[in-house]
Amino acid sequence: MVIAVYLEHEVPIFSPTEEQVGRFRARLRDRQTVGPSDRQTVLLCRSEPEFLAALPRAELAVVWTFRQEWFALAPRLRAVCTPAAGRDYFRVVPPPGVELRYGSFHGAIMGETAAACVLALSHGVLPFAAEAGEPWPRPAFAARARRLAGATVLILGFGRIGRAAGRFLKPFGPRVLGVSRGAHPAPDWFGPEDRVATAEELDALLPLADHVLCFLPSGPETDRLLDARRLALLKPTAFLCNFGRGNLLDEDALAAALRAGRLAGAVLDVFREEPLPSPSPLRDAPNCRLLPHASAFSPDYLDLYFEELARDLAR
Repeated sequence: MVIAVYLEHEVPIFSPTEEQVGRFRARLRDRQTVGPSDRQTVLLCRSEPEFLAALPRAELAVVWTFRQEWFALAPRLRAVCTPAAGRDYFRVVPPPGVELRYGSFHGAIMGETAAACVLALSHGVLPFAAEAGEPWPRPAFAARARRLAGATVLILGFGRIGRAAGRFLKPFGPRVLGVSRGAHPAPDWFGPEDRVATAEELDALLPLADHVLCFLPSGPETDRLLDARRLALLKPTAFLCNFGRGNLLDEDALAAALRAGRLAGAVLDVFREEPLPSPSPLRDAPNCRLLPHASAFSPDYLDLYFEELARDLAR
């Protein structure tokens, strides 16, 4: 099998090093069976022309982007693979016999990011940490800081990533309520107070939440799911974090709720339009922290992906 890897990216950790690709090759050797037909050749491409030259031989393309016209150059292609998680990532229609495959390893990184944000919000580190040279804001910390133990964390999108976030947070003692579209069994780390709920229960669950973590994909069913009406169901002491897709939120309504003090704070990693436009009301909304779609950033991002891809190919 010939695997053409073309993952050059403006973010350095999303471009593979020679060492990472070498480890990927080693994993494939370790997992393959003994026949010569089971051997895999990994071609690391550093430019688009180099990748296009490799496509006629490739059975797998591992990429950040793929264009519709490239399918005609790849008669042996069986799959277009990407480390990205969102099923809305590719804008192509593959020919018969070619599948689109996405990464599912992100929970290990994003779960830590979400847990860090929840802890920082809960203890006042994000809303009230002083800038250098600013007065020491002890009264603000004292008024807002609280423990995570005994709080309720509501996780919208209780798939691999949402469950990873809950698992990271659970040792700190919160109740975890996971909302999932399908009927899924409870994870083994659940306590008696935790449960998996359905999307139909969302309106009843929002008033219970001290923290709302969002990991939902893009799509018509999630578009502005958290609109002005649903944001108004949250406690004024609640915090909202969105790490899924930006279409979920009515951004104007969220900014208005933060300005009016109807919500304690928000951390947003994704937006309806990216980069977030300069005139967005979120840019100067109080207690709103904006991340540059960075919740999965980690130096071992591609190592985790290549390990997952090697396991998938072995199966």
